[in-house]
Amino acid sequence: MIASVIDDKRRLTMPKELPPKSAVTIQRLDDDSWVVTRQKPVDNLVVVAFPLIRELPSDPEWEAIEKRMVKRNNRKLPPFEE
Repeated sequence: MIASVIDDKRRLTMPKELPPKSAVTIQRLDDDSWVVTRQKPVDNLVVVAFPLIRELPSDPEWEAIEKRMVKRNNRKLPPFEE
């Protein structure tokens, strides 16, 4: 643990193991306690690109299935009252 004094600009010196400009999260526990957590970059991340679909082609067979699903699910809903 490193003890330090806050300067006039309310800055605190962090340990040398923490590189400059590192992303950190500061969590306030109570009036006198804070927890500083270093946010390490994620290196096991996979990015997948999906094409942008603005309008789906008409599919009467699927629309019939959707209507049956909606009709069945609407049976379980209470009636709407204004």
